[in-house]
Amino acid sequence: MAFLFVVEPGSRVKVRRGIVIVETNDGHKVEVSPAFHQALILGTGRASITTSALRKLAEWGVDLVVLSSRGEPLGRFYPTVINRTISSRVEQYKAMLDGRGLKVAKAIVEAKVRNQAAILRYFSRVRHYNELREIAGLLERIADELAESRVEDPREIMEYESRAARYYWSSVASLLPSYYEFSGRDPQSSDPFNMMLNYGYGILYPRVEKALLLVGLDPYAGFMHREKSGRPTLVYDFIEQFRQPAVDKPIIARASRIKPRIEAGFLSRETRREIARIVLENLARLHNIGSRKAPLDKIILRKASELTAYLRGTLSEFKGYRAWW
Repeated sequence: MAFLFVVEPGSRVKVRRGIVIVETNDGHKVEVSPAFHQALILGTGRASITTSALRKLAEWGVDLVVLSSRGEPLGRFYPTVINRTISSRVEQYKAMLDGRGLKVAKAIVEAKVRNQAAILRYFSRVRHYNELREIAGLLERIADELAESRVEDPREIMEYESRAARYYWSSVASLLPSYYEFSGRDPQSSDPFNMMLNYGYGILYPRVEKALLLVGLDPYAGFMHREKSGRPTLVYDFIEQFRQPAVDKPIIARASRIKPRIEAGFLSRETRREIARIVLENLARLHNIGSRKAPLDKIILRKASELTAYLRGTLSEFKGYRAWW
């Protein structure tokens, strides 16, 4: 697996004989290896890590990501070497003003809506819900309208996104067991499914941010979401095309087998561990990209590279990632 997820309270991350080891209170030990792990993710606030371990992780190029109890990324520690930063960021800042950024945002949201349609078609096929096929067709028409439109403001793009979301999430609700009590997407909701989505997206955010950083882009200078100090708006933009294949589909597919528990207003440790396992395994799994297959984590980096190439003028058009099953 490309990620090592630590959720057990009292876990310790340290170096022993040149090897980074994660040790739990019951004595269980796991070695962190740069050959197998891209990131070490701490999903508990009661874990410790030595400076020797931090240095070794940086030396190996293994990210350290810290999540909140809701699955939101609080911070990350990663190597400082990033290629072609200045020229890429100059073009990124220009794109915020000259219309190229708007084209990127439009392409990402179009791909997002088509991915939502693809998910509904998939579940229509495997669960024999013909109504979902009709909704999928409606979402494709919304994506077609967006593709053909001449938008001049990010808010226009977000209107198409919102219209598609209403149909998509109401359809997702029909696929879930009734005990989830899910009525629609609301990041602030306390229902289990919304909390599971939040946690899954929280795991995805640092993967997207790392990909953007590695290709030299500024994660805080986006094209669609409103600029605000401390908000990585390009991450918020870029992630939209990956939420569906990375998080939505696998969690929907396993929803009936997950028995989520809420403790003190948060997902239980066992539930968080299960969501992390599902999402991390899916990121490492092969997904379709054109006529080929690649791990979804690699696809995210590839699309980030394409975005940089478009901004630098070596790619004539940026196209969002379209998943299919």
